[in-house]
Amino acid sequence: MAEGLISNNALTLLERLRQRGLETFRKLEYVTNPLYLKHHERLTIDDDWVRAKGVPRDDRLPERFAPLTERRDEPVVIHLNGKPVAAHLPSELGERGVWIGSLWDALRQRPSLVERMVTEYCFSPEEEKLVGLIYSSLNSGVVVYVPDGFEADLKVRLIWLTNEGDGVTSALTLIYAGRDSRVSFLEEHYSYGSGEKSFVGHIITVIGGDNSSVKHALFNNLSNSAEVAIYRRSYTMNYASQTWIGANLGGAVSKSLVDNVLAGNGARSDTLEVTMATGSQRFDVTANLIHRGEGTTGRVVVKGLGLDSSRMIFKGIIKIEQRAKNTSAYLAEHAMLLSPNARADAIPGLEIESDNVKATHSASVSQVDPEQLWYLMTRGLSKDEAVRLIATGFFEPVISQIDVAEVRWSIRHMLENKWQKPGQKPIDLETLMDIYVEPEDVGKRVEDIFGTHYKYVYGKG
Repeated sequence: MAEGLISNNALTLLERLRQRGLETFRKLEYVTNPLYLKHHERLTIDDDWVRAKGVPRDDRLPERFAPLTERRDEPVVIHLNGKPVAAHLPSELGERGVWIGSLWDALRQRPSLVERMVTEYCFSPEEEKLVGLIYSSLNSGVVVYVPDGFEADLKVRLIWLTNEGDGVTSALTLIYAGRDSRVSFLEEHYSYGSGEKSFVGHIITVIGGDNSSVKHALFNNLSNSAEVAIYRRSYTMNYASQTWIGANLGGAVSKSLVDNVLAGNGARSDTLEVTMATGSQRFDVTANLIHRGEGTTGRVVVKGLGLDSSRMIFKGIIKIEQRAKNTSAYLAEHAMLLSPNARADAIPGLEIESDNVKATHSASVSQVDPEQLWYLMTRGLSKDEAVRLIATGFFEPVISQIDVAEVRWSIRHMLENKWQKPGQKPIDLETLMDIYVEPEDVGKRVEDIFGTHYKYVYGKG
């Protein structure tokens, strides 16, 4: 690991985190909330395997990602099995106070920022068993600092690549967005190579200062041999906004948790998540709203599609603390099953300690409406085509709410290609954009939305 020249205090912080994480993973049960004792998924890997395989490797960067290392128009950081292989921050952004670097660079150059975020805002190693596993094997990370008053729109791209053959990524992303700043993040997880086992663990923490706007999209497009644990938490201050967008597609078993902490008065947080499970995949998704400030607004919408013999669990709590008056909160969890062998559970909950608030939740698990299926088949579609169209329509109300065109099209592209059977040629973006028509995108080329290197990331190769 790249820990040379780090101060003794920073090394002590890392070592304590790793030791506390190891103790937690070995001692803590998978589930401590009694509501979820019968509704959770377990990873099969153990801490000895993860820590043994977690040493960064000297693999070569896959060819389809190489063009991203040459880009100079946006901040980009790429990690390969925990090892940073590319990092670029345009000079004009650095001159304005923006700082982006690996966790090890941050421990050398901005140790106080890392210590404050880890000790005061991040998930602690004792909170969850799998959080402990990630800390115990921590081998990579990115820290982003955006100063107060950075009012220009900033877009940051973080790419994590993990080898299917015994690859391990245990990562920490720390994001500080200062007062009045506006920033968008796109974090992407991909598999490469070949093999039967890999682990991806990721802890992401976002602090949004007063009147800031932070948008964070996370794509889990890993192979079906990976085991995945991703934890996200945001602290949104006075009159700031936070948007989480998630696409959960990869992993043999995947655990995902989002905590929206609305800490300031007038804060707003939105979470939009889509999940598509095929084969024997298992997804365990939790999204929580935690209201602390007055006049806050929180919204969570989670949708999942289950095929074959897959399993999905959707959980979430709306918690409104005593001082969070005039709060509005909404939590929706909906699943559609396309196979009699697929299974889904939706478990929303409320914990309200204040008055003068509005909190609603909804949940459903359903199968394809036979009348809709019959109608489409009478219009000339085959059964498979009709099912696919209905499934696409199921996701579209969530996807269409995303206000970043690149993210919308990326999610559609990943979902569309997951429908493809083994041996089928992946669909390209040009074809996809001929199928889906958005009024604001009529007449645009793919490059107008994705830039010049989209093929190397979203295509197969």
